[in-house]
Amino acid sequence: MRTPSREARWALGPALLMIFCLAVMAGAQAQRQRPAEYDEVVAGSRIEDAAARLKEFERIRVAYPNSQMAATIDMFILDAKVELSDSLDRILVLQQDSLDKSRGPSRVSGFLQAAARILEHPQVGSFEGAAVVAAVIGYRDAATEALNDPATYAELPDPEQQRSFKSYYGNAFGVPVARAHLAAGDAPKAQAALEAFRKEGGAPDARYSYTQGEVHVAMGKDKEAYEAFLAAAVENYSDAAERAKDLFIKSGGKAEAFAAVLEAKAKELPFHPEPFKAPSGWKGKAVLAELFTGSECPPCVGADLGFDGLIESYPAQYLAILQYHLPIPAPDPMMNPATKLRADYYGVNSTPTVFIDGTNKMVGGGGRGMAEGKFKQYKAAVDPLFAAVPEAVLKVRASKAGDQVEVAYEFDRAVPGADYHVVLVQDEEDYKGSNGLQFHKLVVRDIVTVDPAAPKRAAFDLAASERAADAYLTEFEKTYTRRPDFKWAARRSKIARDGLKVVFFAQDRESKRVLNAAVADVK
Repeated sequence: MRTPSREARWALGPALLMIFCLAVMAGAQAQRQRPAEYDEVVAGSRIEDAAARLKEFERIRVAYPNSQMAATIDMFILDAKVELSDSLDRILVLQQDSLDKSRGPSRVSGFLQAAARILEHPQVGSFEGAAVVAAVIGYRDAATEALNDPATYAELPDPEQQRSFKSYYGNAFGVPVARAHLAAGDAPKAQAALEAFRKEGGAPDARYSYTQGEVHVAMGKDKEAYEAFLAAAVENYSDAAERAKDLFIKSGGKAEAFAAVLEAKAKELPFHPEPFKAPSGWKGKAVLAELFTGSECPPCVGADLGFDGLIESYPAQYLAILQYHLPIPAPDPMMNPATKLRADYYGVNSTPTVFIDGTNKMVGGGGRGMAEGKFKQYKAAVDPLFAAVPEAVLKVRASKAGDQVEVAYEFDRAVPGADYHVVLVQDEEDYKGSNGLQFHKLVVRDIVTVDPAAPKRAAFDLAASERAADAYLTEFEKTYTRRPDFKWAARRSKIARDGLKVVFFAQDRESKRVLNAAVADVK
């Protein structure tokens, strides 16, 4: 489907960007049967001039009266008409007609997008401030009413989907209301709206941080504004980087030093993980947390950073972590035969997907602002498992000589029906995909399944693992059909010689339940 417009990106926020990406993944197989007008719609969406864009989409609408993409085409037509309108009254009339036709979940999302169209309008500064506030609050109240109407959820039969939808939209208007007060020149009310948003559980994502920066600027708080814009700049949001840089220079910083400051900020977690408390009476059960992710997957950001919180919080003695990179929704140069092997084992077809001890499956992620919530979700799944008595006691150690990693492992018994795996893991890989994350932790590079009856030794030839990964990327390049003539812009099959670990774990073959795990640094 289409890439969200500037207005839509602001309105959607992390939760709906997640839905957007999931829709892309779900429709990937159907791309071979794209409607004839698909390419025309994509090309039309890239037209900058609103009048020309409107003309093109009106042409497409006439040319394809029974289009499968009719709703998308109509949205582009409305977007262009709103952008060309020179009065708030005209915008409200245009949007009301569209809202009156909305059904199901789109009743609610439509109100949020309608607010965004007003707040991002090129002439919003000329609109009467009180009227802008009234319009946005009116949309918020209408959305709240729709959230309480059972008819809204007819297309969402799953109770968990309904809960997530209501949870997000119940607090989705906090930032728009703040921006409306800013448009009316009332920074204190804007600040109060942002505080209420956070108190009610709103995620401190890029749109929140950017708005907070604007509020601080309006209140003359340059230091606070700088920190807020810097947080938004990490997600490459709007002109946040330029605004943060200007404030950095204003405070005495040198322009050439700002890039390093921004890079350091990108490495920081956007939250402070709860410190680990060793479980009393621990009997040696280590938990295995596995994340299937992708550097081209926007909602993977929240999951990846949530896992970074686990890495920072838990000693490896208690929690073993593996991260597999997959070509979902687009090719990822860190993938390799091992990542495909494990994805096939679990039947993973979307990212982010998490497995805790092999059986507790969790899907869904979000933007950077949702990382703390994902961390807490994973922590709540991990902590109760430490109380278990392990079904096998595992030990592992590893050393490296040249390109050879030698692994020695031990277990107290060979559990019937269990597989024993040794995984080679790289501490960190530096690569910036389209989702903006640059530093990827505990990247799986290779895996071997060992015979419990064989001598307790395993080995990885790093050069051979690199060749296998590179061959895998080459074959993918040849067979990938979703992008004509696809070629890798960068390959990340090279394995760092420092900062390696091995993870040894036992897993029940039938239930997929992980019996125990052990981690060792490669010396």
